[in-house]
Amino acid sequence: MRQLTFKMSAHIVGIVCCAMLLFTLNALGQGKPAQKTKTIVGDLLMIDRDLYIVRGELGEIQIEATYKTEITEEFEFGDRIKALVLMNNKALKIERAGPNDVPGVVENLPMIAKVPHTKKAEKGKGKAPALSLKPKQPDQKIIIGDLLMIDRDLYIVRGEYGEIQIEATYKTDVTEEFEFGDRIKAVVLMNNKAIKIERAGPNDVPGVTMLQGASGTGPEKAKAESAKESETNGQTKKPVKAAANGFPSDTRVVEGQILMIDGDFYILRGDQGEIRVERTDKTKVSEEFKFGDFIKAIVKKNDQAISIERLK
Repeated sequence: MRQLTFKMSAHIVGIVCCAMLLFTLNALGQGKPAQKTKTIVGDLLMIDRDLYIVRGELGEIQIEATYKTEITEEFEFGDRIKALVLMNNKALKIERAGPNDVPGVVENLPMIAKVPHTKKAEKGKGKAPALSLKPKQPDQKIIIGDLLMIDRDLYIVRGEYGEIQIEATYKTDVTEEFEFGDRIKAVVLMNNKAIKIERAGPNDVPGVTMLQGASGTGPEKAKAESAKESETNGQTKKPVKAAANGFPSDTRVVEGQILMIDGDFYILRGDQGEIRVERTDKTKVSEEFKFGDFIKAIVKKNDQAISIERLK
């Protein structure tokens, strides 16, 4: 009786093991469930090193780019981007949003990752696939802009669509000491780490120019192409509006939408990008403002406001 019971138990264990083995092989053949992901679509407010900060429905959303992230192009303030991210907001892919992409966050349905089936090549048949020759991507760029601030190793300049952060390292060739308002020219890597920072010349046009490493394009040629392209496309900056009557001649009128209030500073979105306006104890403020309000400010050369009122 005991021998019969032992044989039955061994038989049952064998059946269970075979079933588990078949289940495992079937799972390997069909694929495995991928990690949960979501899609974020929003307007880009800032790029802070590896963080892409976009405007969400309930506030800012931070998207983290890693060394594995596929980034289709260089983005700037105001661009509408579309990011495929994991649930912890680490990005798998960041690309420009299409005309039909609606801002928001959507959780994607989990998909089964198929295991690719490798087909053995038959002897004497077929040819090796031709290698696709992709053009060499730019490895450096030139940034020309007016210096807004130096924060330790970061040189923050005014770009066409917002602030640009240039990082100086111990390898960076900095030709002189710079200060607020200086127009500088920086040769940087694609991650904005600077190779050289120098004073811009009288003919250097503000903007960002990509340098193609393999084509032998040098800074002088890039500068000329940038200036030519700017003239061709008619990208001439709009003149600053003249100050209102009754104020000193060195003042100007600034209009824009409030993106952020940081202490005494109002960060606005203007026609040419972000504008920083400082409120002092002498500033005449018509009312308390908040995010999203459109305001009009009369400011001095140092961006300190004489008056701030709601834009009518």
